[in-house]
Amino acid sequence: MPTDAAGLTQDDVAEMSLRQEFDAYRDHYEHMQRLLEDAQLQVHDGEWEWGAGDDLPMNGANGVAPLTGATFQKSYYLSSTRLWSPPGAIDQERDLQPMIDYFTEQGWQVEHRTITGDQEVWATTDDGWQIQYTAQENGDNPITVYSEPFWTNDSNALSTAVYGRSTVTFPDRSRPGEYPDFPDWDDPVVNKPKI
Repeated sequence: MPTDAAGLTQDDVAEMSLRQEFDAYRDHYEHMQRLLEDAQLQVHDGEWEWGAGDDLPMNGANGVAPLTGATFQKSYYLSSTRLWSPPGAIDQERDLQPMIDYFTEQGWQVEHRTITGDQEVWATTDDGWQIQYTAQENGDNPITVYSEPFWTNDSNALSTAVYGRSTVTFPDRSRPGEYPDFPDWDDPVVNKPKI
């Protein structure tokens, strides 16, 4: 059976309660934030812009890596993006080099590519995550961390459990490692599903 980014099969996840899935999701979320922080610090320790919140599950069928049998109902992935604009003249190669060096030092698989004038570098970690750092022609440099897909018993139930306990707020800007606390299972449900 295909295993997900956590090394679990669908049968393994079928044995989990919704609370266990919620706790595993929180662990994945916090791991994503640590990966993001470590990568951000390679290029800028000041404030980064947020474009959106990052605590809700995404459709695993549309993830950055294939997972045989993944569907919207039975899988999810996580993703988080921050952006900053280096001062001075635009030098895409210079801007990318610290991240390339960092990815290489970690022993991760690295891919460097140019898309419509923007240069980006991708790393694939040893534990089912991908990190993309882009030096854009306009001088903005976004970084995005993606998980590869995870199995779930019911993506709607998991999303509802996370959304229900989430503050659904995120900062406009933050320094690496700063993000809203992820809720606990025992937190009150403050957001009702919108049907």
